[in-house]
Amino acid sequence: MSAPDHLDFYAVVLFLHIAAAVVAFGSTFAFPIIDAVVRRGDPRALPIWHEAENAIGMRLITPGAIVVLLTGIYMALDRWDDFGGVWYSAAGVIVVILLGLGHGFFAPNARRMADQARTDLAAGAAESGRMSAEYEALGKRTAMVGMLASLLVLTALFLMVVKPGA
Repeated sequence: MSAPDHLDFYAVVLFLHIAAAVVAFGSTFAFPIIDAVVRRGDPRALPIWHEAENAIGMRLITPGAIVVLLTGIYMALDRWDDFGGVWYSAAGVIVVILLGLGHGFFAPNARRMADQARTDLAAGAAESGRMSAEYEALGKRTAMVGMLASLLVLTALFLMVVKPGA
């Protein structure tokens, strides 16, 4: 696929689709690094970090993912005759799964982690340098599902670039 020789509505929608994907999912790859730095630097910042994770999810990732989904649907319908493989549908399903994970897993988990961090800090975790087993279990579960979500994002990107079956 080469760049269009003129600017049309489809090209604008394609730009919005790609921009929304970068905005929605780009930051998520930094979450594990930020988490490690906050834990190592000052565990008293953990409740705020988890609130920030949740805010990013609700105010950046969700709207961006919805734009990705809607523009993807538009592009699929606009070029229905190019609908040569499962990559359209698979990528759309991945975005829906990611939205479900965001609201069904990541948001509630971030709230739980913020609450547990506050509880642990009130019990002296900052001084001891150790968070509770409950907090650590939430963190491990979040990291595992986060890796799955990152793999899904990369899979959708691969499908969009390679377009298997098209």
